[in-house]
Amino acid sequence: DGNTAFMLACQNGHTDVVQLLLDNSEIIELNARSNNGGTAFMNACHYGHKDVVQLLLNHSDSIDLNARRNNGETAFMIACYKGHKDVVKLLLDQNIDLNARDHFSGWTAFMLACSFGQKEVVKLLLDHSDRIDFNSKNINGETAMMIACRSGQEDIVQLIVNHRRRKF
Repeated sequence: DGNTAFMLACQNGHTDVVQLLLDNSEIIELNARSNNGGTAFMNACHYGHKDVVQLLLNHSDSIDLNARRNNGETAFMIACYKGHKDVVKLLLDQNIDLNARDHFSGWTAFMLACSFGQKEVVKLLLDHSDRIDFNSKNINGETAMMIACRSGQEDIVQLIVNHRRRKF
């Protein structure tokens, strides 16, 4: 699949091995890409390894936090649809594009979290409403609210309705 040893250590949450490799970063490529365009950072976010993500964020000057897979997904998007609340919380404090869209459907991290029913992640994102465009539309003209309704995500729809009530 084109994964490097560093990618595999991040994917499997081996914090000590990741730290060892980061301490010797001159011998590894921190932003190497797998066949699908993924990076070690994306792998750690995909599997919800909060401690590994934190280690990587400590080296954010050397790691591309806005890298995209071949399909346009970012690490933030992946963490949101996977429901990794603790990882999402870490990423919200970083200088990343919270409104990035994938290449195929134009979906954002918020849309993905709503579609997959990731209630705790949606709550976190709603609390960061100053940085997230909740009204953006995918290529079909759907907003996250529309996607949640279509997907039957009643809890998510309720969160969005409550959030909109608070704003007025």
